[in-house]
Amino acid sequence: MSDLINQKLKALEKTNRLITENLVDAVWAINVDTLEYEYITPSVQAISGFSPDELLGKTIFERLLADSTQKVTASLAEALEALKTGRKAVRSLELELKHKQGGSYWVEIHAKLVEEADGPPMIVGVTREITLRKKAEQERERTNQELRDALAEKERMATRIKQLQKLLPICSGCKRIRDKRGKWWPLEEYIRANTDSDFSHTICPDCKDIYY
Repeated sequence: MSDLINQKLKALEKTNRLITENLVDAVWAINVDTLEYEYITPSVQAISGFSPDELLGKTIFERLLADSTQKVTASLAEALEALKTGRKAVRSLELELKHKQGGSYWVEIHAKLVEEADGPPMIVGVTREITLRKKAEQERERTNQELRDALAEKERMATRIKQLQKLLPICSGCKRIRDKRGKWWPLEEYIRANTDSDFSHTICPDCKDIYY
C-alpha cells in the first residue's frame, strides 16, 4: 500500500514540475508583511529576464516604475480593507516593470489576498506579459490624440477664416472696397450691390460746420 502511495506522490510531483516549468504565465506568492516573493515559477525568467532565485526575498516594489508603484500601493490598501470586512479581495492590474536587460515591459496581473491559518496573509497571483498589446494601445491613443488635435486645429482655422471673411478690404485713401474677384468698388456701390441697404444722403453736424 505504501509503495502505491509513493508512486502516486512521485507521479504528482512529476506532473506538478512539468506544469510549473512550462508555464507561459508566472505564478507567485508574496508575504503581505514583508511584501517579498516567497514563491515564483521559473516562467518569470522569460517575462522579466530574472530567475526565480534572483527574485525570491526581494520586494515587489524594486522593479516597479513610479506610476505602477502607486497603483499597487492603492490596490493593496483596498484589498487589506476588503479582507477585514470579509469582502472578496481580488484585484487585476496592468503594471510596468523594469526588465533585467534594460528598458521596461508591461504585465497584467490577477492577484488574490488570502489568509493563512498559521501565518500572515499572502498575495497569490498570476502575471502575464502584455507588452505588445500595451504598445499597440498606446500607439492607438497617440494616433487618436493627433486626430483630435488636427480636428481642433481645423475647427480653429475655419473659425478664423469666417472672422477674416467678415473683414472688408477697404482702401485707406479713396475708401473703395475690393470684392472677392479683386474688383474695387466705390463704398456706396458695394453696399448697394451686396446688401439690401441704400443711402439717404444728409450731413452730420461736424461737416455742416465745415462746409456751411
